[in-house]
Amino acid sequence: MNERAAPPTIDGITSGLVTEGQHYEFKARLNLDEQRGKSNFIDDVVAFLNSGPGFLVVGVHEKKGAFERFDPLDGDRDALQRRITSVIQDNIEPKPLGVRVEFLDLDPSRFVLCLDLPDHRLRPYQNKITGGFYLRTGAQNTPIPRDQLHALFTPIEKLEADTAKLMERENSAVETRDIMQKNGATLHIAIVPQEHYERDRAPFDPGRGVLKRMRYYHAEDGGVYKGCEDGVEVLEKTFQEGRSISRFFIGDDWLTHSYVSHPFAVRKGEGRLTIHEFRSAFARYMGDIQRVFDDAGIRGPFGVLFAVKSLQRNPDLKWAFPNAGAANIGRPIRVARVDDPVLLDRFYDKVSSVSVYGR
Repeated sequence: MNERAAPPTIDGITSGLVTEGQHYEFKARLNLDEQRGKSNFIDDVVAFLNSGPGFLVVGVHEKKGAFERFDPLDGDRDALQRRITSVIQDNIEPKPLGVRVEFLDLDPSRFVLCLDLPDHRLRPYQNKITGGFYLRTGAQNTPIPRDQLHALFTPIEKLEADTAKLMERENSAVETRDIMQKNGATLHIAIVPQEHYERDRAPFDPGRGVLKRMRYYHAEDGGVYKGCEDGVEVLEKTFQEGRSISRFFIGDDWLTHSYVSHPFAVRKGEGRLTIHEFRSAFARYMGDIQRVFDDAGIRGPFGVLFAVKSLQRNPDLKWAFPNAGAANIGRPIRVARVDDPVLLDRFYDKVSSVSVYGR
């Protein structure tokens, strides 16, 4: 994890405690109306995003990296904040989230602008104006040639391919073991975190003494992790045929997979498909999975793939999905968090669209 530097202050800048380097950059002015000035600003932001957290401070003249004098800004702070946010969102790919525009007061009307760039994980980030990639190295922005990108960052294509392979492998493994109920629809989740590629990353720790628990998909309680081939798993068992209705698996290499039987059903007596309840249950479950990663310090990004299958296997359910036996989000997607609401809504909308409610 990259070290988080302290936020700059006016006293810290004037006293010399804050100087240009890996985590701080001073700019005297900001010219967003000129293409060159806008592009140079985006280069600075991209370099921090690709290298770790940092602060871009505007309104400070420097000499050899240290404070020389202020060139303060004034005017409508809210309008400036909106303008900077818009420029960043429109000119960087992928769109960075969590960038904060803050202000350091010099007097009631004048201020220094401080752009807080927390650690971002969807690297590499690109300046869309020039197509350039940059890294922050010391107090400089270093261009990254395209042929070196794969050496510095796990290629998006590899993350996507490995996520698809994980889905196929674990689905097949579960079917071979014949441990799940098979009389209804099934939900499948495959997740590959960036940390999977870190050779020295320790495997998931299910707890010693006090065992960790994972909440079941279908219930408020949960189960402890039990060892299995290549990792650990939590099985939500039922008395019916001695089979399970959900399985959550974390591999020793942090590959993560879940298989859920009956993610939705037809409510007895009502004849209603519980697809609306599925939306909240699925979001809650993905939040539980994200907390597992958060607690273990797994920060991603993550390759994610969702699918529902066997929609027409159960006669009680078949009427609700007359034209499709399965639904998925297409190809794996790279996200900063697996509980990303945009991603979850996209999958829910896809499932809903192939049901009678989506006609």
